[in-house]
Amino acid sequence: MLINEIFRSISGESINAGYLAIFIRTFSCNLRCSYCDSMYSVEGQDYMEMSVEEIIEFISQWSTKRVVFTGGEPLLQKDADELIGELSNRGYIVEVETNGAVPLDKFPSSDDSIIYTMDWKCPSSGMNSKMISRNLELLDGHDVIKFVVGSEEDLDEVAKIIPQTRAIPFISPVFGEIDPKDIIQYMKDHNMDTARFQLQIHKFVYDPNAKGV
Repeated sequence: MLINEIFRSISGESINAGYLAIFIRTFSCNLRCSYCDSMYSVEGQDYMEMSVEEIIEFISQWSTKRVVFTGGEPLLQKDADELIGELSNRGYIVEVETNGAVPLDKFPSSDDSIIYTMDWKCPSSGMNSKMISRNLELLDGHDVIKFVVGSEEDLDEVAKIIPQTRAIPFISPVFGEIDPKDIIQYMKDHNMDTARFQLQIHKFVYDPNAKGV
């Protein structure tokens, strides 16, 4: 597998926000979102090759049992399904962050130990046309659908997509591009009672451009 970095920090967003987690960040992605904050894991040569066994051995130095499998796009790695299954078998809670442009039916189903956080790309990302609608049906009540929004058009997309999936919806602002108060007002105006507003905690604790945090 192509690994950009492995580190331990707090989970800054989604269902495990605030908990300590081990981050396994893979290298390469099939999308190029306008607001991407981890291009270092998409372009260049900043990666190392590791086997599933080597990854498991490396993270065993920590007692933490939450893992965020992220990227880039982690599900592009040929051994992604093996790693997810092995982590689950070893007692880890695995949150798989995926971009919505990889079919989920090829990977282990979500359960109490495997959570898919799918980032549905809204229009301002430039990648909305790449989304796989079938994935919306595959997410269940254990899973998260994340929307990163930078405009009212994006929020209109959120309102359209939420009813199409059982996943828990989270809404985040594109960092520095939209007033968070405008998102909350939209949620109120459109009675989005099932959605959760979130900010990326780590970007307020650390430098927003810092790696490995």
